Amino acid sequence: MADWYSLRNGSGRVVAVVLYAAVVFAASVAVPPEGGTAMTGPLGVVGADKWFHAVGYAVLVVLVANALGTTTRSRLALAVTLATGYGLGIEVVQSALPWRSFDVLDALANFLGALLAGIVLSLDISNRLD
Repeated sequence: MADWYSLRNGSGRVVAVVLYAAVVFAASVAVPPEGGTAMTGPLGVVGADKWFHAVGYAVLVVLVANALGTTTRSRLALAVTLATGYGLGIEVVQSALPWRSFDVLDALANFLGALLAGIVLSLDISNRLD
């Protein structure tokens, strides 16, 4: 029996990316709760929603990098680019929804989360090559 769902093989890794991306998309187009997420995130600098964006896209980069079998910085850069592009695409979709809007700060939080994950994974790649 094929182990298609296992995260140890390529197919399972792709399934994980697709499922996670679908959850992110669904959450991004859903009607937000009354009052939104006004709470402040860690450090009290930005709203919790920006932290959710950053962490969400950091996780997406890890999953995409894993699916790509990332062992090089160029594949890692591709993972960061794909995740950031996906986030921008979602922002464009949100701009067409009456209960959502395109938010540059959300896109920036997506990018920063993706970039941070890329940097951390890059350090891991460097350590394995040494």
